[in-house]
Amino acid sequence: MTNNMQFKASYLSVLVKQLVVVFFLLAAFQSIAYSNNSTTPELSQQDVRALIKSVRTDRLDYLQNKKQITQAYEQSKLKQNDALHLEAAAVYAELLFREEKYEKLDKHLTVYLSNQQLSKQPDVLLLFLESQLKLLSLQKELQKANDVVNQLKTRFSQSTPAEKIIILKAFAYFYTETDELKKTLSVALDGLELAMQNNDIASQGYFYRKIADAYNYLENKEKAITYAKKALIAYQQTQDGLYTAKAYWSLGNVLLEINKPNESLIYLDKALSYFESVNMQKGLSFAQYSIANILYKQENYEDALALATKNIEVAHLAGIGDMKLASMILMLDIYKKQGLLEKADKMNDEVFSMIDDFSRSIYKADYLQKRYQLKRSLNKTDDAFDAMEQMLTFMKKHYEATSETNIKTLQIKFEVKEKEEKILQLEYDKNINELLAKEEYQQKIIWRLSATIAFILVIVSLLLIYKQVLQRKKYYNIALTDYLTSSLNRRGIMQKAAQKLKQSNATIAIVDLDLFKHINDTYGHDVGDSVLKAFARAAQNTLACDDQFGRYGGEEWLFILNTVDKQSVKTTFDSIANTLIDICSEIEGLNNTETITFSAGAAISSSSNRSLEKLIIHADELLYKAKQSGRNQVNVEQP
Repeated sequence: MTNNMQFKASYLSVLVKQLVVVFFLLAAFQSIAYSNNSTTPELSQQDVRALIKSVRTDRLDYLQNKKQITQAYEQSKLKQNDALHLEAAAVYAELLFREEKYEKLDKHLTVYLSNQQLSKQPDVLLLFLESQLKLLSLQKELQKANDVVNQLKTRFSQSTPAEKIIILKAFAYFYTETDELKKTLSVALDGLELAMQNNDIASQGYFYRKIADAYNYLENKEKAITYAKKALIAYQQTQDGLYTAKAYWSLGNVLLEINKPNESLIYLDKALSYFESVNMQKGLSFAQYSIANILYKQENYEDALALATKNIEVAHLAGIGDMKLASMILMLDIYKKQGLLEKADKMNDEVFSMIDDFSRSIYKADYLQKRYQLKRSLNKTDDAFDAMEQMLTFMKKHYEATSETNIKTLQIKFEVKEKEEKILQLEYDKNINELLAKEEYQQKIIWRLSATIAFILVIVSLLLIYKQVLQRKKYYNIALTDYLTSSLNRRGIMQKAAQKLKQSNATIAIVDLDLFKHINDTYGHDVGDSVLKAFARAAQNTLACDDQFGRYGGEEWLFILNTVDKQSVKTTFDSIANTLIDICSEIEGLNNTETITFSAGAAISSSSNRSLEKLIIHADELLYKAKQSGRNQVNVEQP
């Protein structure tokens, strides 16, 4: 009995211990579950709707609230509310864009833009199209981007003012990325007017910043600073940290360009602080470049070089060609200051190989001016003249985008808009009839003065630009032209030959006038010069429009014939020889019995041999054989 009772007591004791363990395990699991739920509590439809509204009205920052936005998007899938889910998905698309997750954004847009329910929510559809247009602009998918632009243009007239603001913001981004400054200014003006009417502070900031950037490119730094400050004031009234940081950067960058580095650094540090807090590589690359520039202006070359080197990698990872190349150009400027010209030249050539990565014509022109100056200082004349020629091309493109009358008209519109704002404030203090009369008078004065100033500025600017372009073209042509025969000189014909061989096969020929020394010795150098001119005329009158020639040196000439057929080459030179005889018969002082002939060596290029140097050497060897074989003949051969 005693044993039995002991056994039962022992059994009960074990059972109680097991129950206690189970109880504690259940309590632990419950505690963990509660802890997890307390960290990321499930959002109700009302919570999701409130969050999305706060983000869309710029009362919450995207990047600082990315977890909540992602959660709202994910949980909205589970709710039986397609309209709310599509709106959350549109906001999530903008988050992906700001996070620079472009591949993920591309897949996201592909899924949602095919959703038939979007047609019932035009404002949400426009948000998706805005994200798509920005992504395509960055990816340089211009054909697809233009399709989206046309789609948005079709919808514009049917849209509400708030929807039109979305469209105009998308256009402003696209035109900025594609370097269409006139269109950027135009849509920024329209967007600013709508944003003011709708009391949309954040959108006002967006358009103010676009206007500031445009004035910066137009070299009107005073206006650029004014509108950059307006953009900053507008954004500071919102919780949009990213665009506030961008406004800090824009203002800091303009101040840097007008040589106010200390004031600039205040704004750039604020921008950098935000970009670092959200780990935004694109913003970091812009801010770090500007700070490196400040260090350079302060002659702190070692720190500037270190930061610029670091920024090349940051810009590369962020996919920003402009910042990568700008940092490389800053490095070569530092090398020049340090007297390291070989390093500077090497870096310059590296930038030149990536020149297509620049997004704007003015960036290319500014760089090519630096290249021209560096190559001239190193006596690399051919490279210098090539840089000058390309610089003129890109300057012309930039002036087409910035110097036309309608650009000045848009600037005047902005100034008038500022006057209108001041006049509207007077409505509270003065009689409305007096105000309207004063407004009409002020507008007349403003328009007359502005139109006169704009007209004078445009005429003077165009005249100066035209004169400069003509002068540079004149010097460039002089540098490539033979003064005696007005044909291309050695540098000119060599450039043409190199360009031709890059594009296709051709025949390179060296021609030498026979017994030319005898002509000079017998009849004098004046007659000799006339013979050279006669040969140039004969070649000009005979060659096809796609053939070229130039004076290679003395009585030697270099020909580029757009053919690889031996018989065609011989026929061409036979025609030149016959024409030369006719023209030389008219030269005064040259005996009629004297027949001017020439010998030629012609080397035909092939797909395996387009080296200009090798073709010239071979043509020279063939010319030598022609001379040795009795002159007055053409040797044609493919190396």
